[in-house]
Amino acid sequence: MLLVAPSPPRIALVPNAVAFRDPAHGIMGTGWESCTSSAFDCRPQGTISITSDGGKTWRVMLRTTRPVVWVSYADDGSAQARFDDGETLAAPKGARRWSVATAGPPQFGGCPQGTAQQPSTALRNDWALCTTQGGAGSMGKSVWRLRPRGWKRVAYTSFGPPGRRYGGIDGYGYPIGIAGARDGFGIIWESRGTLYVTRDGGSHWTGLPDVARPEVDFGQSAYALPHGIGFVVLARGGSEVRRVIETTDYGRSWRVVHVWR
Repeated sequence: MLLVAPSPPRIALVPNAVAFRDPAHGIMGTGWESCTSSAFDCRPQGTISITSDGGKTWRVMLRTTRPVVWVSYADDGSAQARFDDGETLAAPKGARRWSVATAGPPQFGGCPQGTAQQPSTALRNDWALCTTQGGAGSMGKSVWRLRPRGWKRVAYTSFGPPGRRYGGIDGYGYPIGIAGARDGFGIIWESRGTLYVTRDGGSHWTGLPDVARPEVDFGQSAYALPHGIGFVVLARGGSEVRRVIETTDYGRSWRVVHVWR
């Protein structure tokens, strides 16, 4: 039977991923991830866009033949972007000229057996999130940080009660990724869950169900900058209706920057 999905409006130029070099300058990857083959009567495509006003407005710099699902900045201001098929692009500071990268972002590679690493938006590779197989809306989770003597698990929750846990992360929710800044500010975003923020390098996490409502707001991407500045992409019910929200006080308050309907 032929499966037919409606063509996405404006080729679904809604954010799958965002990253910010500083509070004003950022990049965004878009594309309709549901368009995986011709069986859905659509053509895979996406864009890379830039902003210079903190995400209020965006300008398309590159149109692509695959959805762009991950973006990040290096310390020197250069950027990387990854398609849904794993191919990685790179651009110098300014993100105006993109080419195929010789190597993708570094990987943690230290998740315990039986767990999987979730994406990190930090190219520095000093934050990591590992998860178990999920079920009934919950899964086991552990957060790792790179210390001078190596990687250390700083927060943990087991899958299913009764279980051991520390660090403030609840078992409910499916984590999608982690973002962290050098000064210890970090964000975890989830589907079927909420947002978590840390202000001490990952040892203590605070859930924000009033900001990302469980079962209503589905996390798509996040990026953390020093001094408590962070950006998060949330989808309404997993739909193409999405918004970018920003915090400038370590996640204590948030404001909507841009909405895609």
